[in-house]
Amino acid sequence: FGFDGTWVNSMLTRFEFRKSRILALSLANNQITESKNDEMIIGAGYRFKEVSLKIGQKAYQSDLNLKFDLSVRDNKTIIRYLAQTDADEVDQITSGDRIFKIVFTADYLLSPRFNLQFFFDRTLNKPHTSRSFLRVDTNVGFSLRFTLSQ
Repeated sequence: FGFDGTWVNSMLTRFEFRKSRILALSLANNQITESKNDEMIIGAGYRFKEVSLKIGQKAYQSDLNLKFDLSVRDNKTIIRYLAQTDADEVDQITSGDRIFKIVFTADYLLSPRFNLQFFFDRTLNKPHTSRSFLRVDTNVGFSLRFTLSQ
């Protein structure tokens, strides 16, 4: 389920909710493996019309698009033993993470074929099990994209 809209005042809004569940039955060891994924994304942005940018002697005029997304994703893999009588051994989380992600991008069209983008991406992985550890990744930079086709 999702909503992605651009308003009359150049404001951008985004909301998305994703959910999936996969079950696998194994008769060899009498267990069900369940993989559940839930994700919620909330985003906002703004389009500045006809922003002037001067690089060296060359002057450009194009729209500047700013976007900010915040997402929370929960992944779990659970093993359910069918033939166990002990209540503590029935359900066991074998893997999974809760992932928080912040993404910021700024796009500027230098020409119909060149696009300049600045990006910031920060991801925090918080595991559900003690087999892995808390991890934080940060990406910052810019990209210059050249498009060959129209």
